[in-house]
Amino acid sequence: MKKICMAVFVLLTIISCKEKKYGAFIVSGRIEHAPSPKIYLEELPYGGEQPVILDSATLQSNGNFELRALGKEEGLYMIAIENGPEVLIINDYNNIKLRLDVQNYKAYNTENSTATAALHTFLENYTKEFSVFVQLFEKADSLDKINVTDSEKTVTNLQKDLQLKKVNNLLVTTINNSPSPALRFFVLGKSFKTMEPEDIKSLAESSSDKFKDHTGLLKMKNIIEMQFANNPKFALVNKTAPEFSLADTSGKIISLNSFRGKYVLVDFWASWCNPCRKENPNVVAAYKKFHNKNFTVLGVSLDSDKNAWKEAIQEDSLTWTHVSDLKQWESIVVPMYKFQGIPFNVLLDPTGKVLEVELRGKALDAKLSELLK
Repeated sequence: MKKICMAVFVLLTIISCKEKKYGAFIVSGRIEHAPSPKIYLEELPYGGEQPVILDSATLQSNGNFELRALGKEEGLYMIAIENGPEVLIINDYNNIKLRLDVQNYKAYNTENSTATAALHTFLENYTKEFSVFVQLFEKADSLDKINVTDSEKTVTNLQKDLQLKKVNNLLVTTINNSPSPALRFFVLGKSFKTMEPEDIKSLAESSSDKFKDHTGLLKMKNIIEMQFANNPKFALVNKTAPEFSLADTSGKIISLNSFRGKYVLVDFWASWCNPCRKENPNVVAAYKKFHNKNFTVLGVSLDSDKNAWKEAIQEDSLTWTHVSDLKQWESIVVPMYKFQGIPFNVLLDPTGKVLEVELRGKALDAKLSELLK
């Protein structure tokens, strides 16, 4: 009987000593040199809404404080000092300690919260590395506007690219290695500044799969998936272009597949679209420069007036193939290619795969020069 009682006692002791990760939690500690005695505990909702005040307190004469809240899951919270700095915390434990001196607030210390400590470390490293990247980016941009040697531009651009890689490596490593879903969510938010959408999507999916019940990561994953589904670049690039067949100016049916074997710029435009007409000279220049190098253009018009369409082709010297169903925004190609404005174009390789979208002006010439050397 004594052995049974002892075993139950030990079990209860272990349970009571083990920190509960979610539910009620306390943030307490000391804040020195605060500009105001009023402090707040705020939740940062995963839906992007404004912070929600969960609790408030008045600092004691020695700076001590205690704040309480209830967390449904691991989330992002903020200790906000009235007229003073703010500190981010994560409720991965139910009794978090904070020590902060407002005169050196970035050097705050936390106890009993591994995720908060990791968040603090990440912010310090990210701020430093991203600041260096911004400086190099601004330097590279300024060199493009003044008369300097190509070698100087090359060196600066190389430094910028290497620093960008360093920033992104920090983001990827933190996301992939963190056992905290809230920290992953926070870092994913930072990644939109510098990382490619495809890479962010992959990181969001893997994080959401690892923490299947975490609403923040699920929301992040769903938002990114919606962006991919509705954005032409995400939906089309590296995929086979949607097939369509439309009539040309003489009524002959032309299929997109008939252009296989060539690089094709599928150019969506209309006679009534002023930005399209202003962009047409760039397309004409690209056609003249590259049409002897296995490149052509297929114009797809969102006109409804056939005569206006034909006149614009003549006036702008658009000497390539043109098709339209003369239905303006009701055209079958609009939902296929998911664009919401014109001019819009997609560049296809000889197999019909989309290489890039929305190439205009110098960007069109640069991409074709790269492909058709």
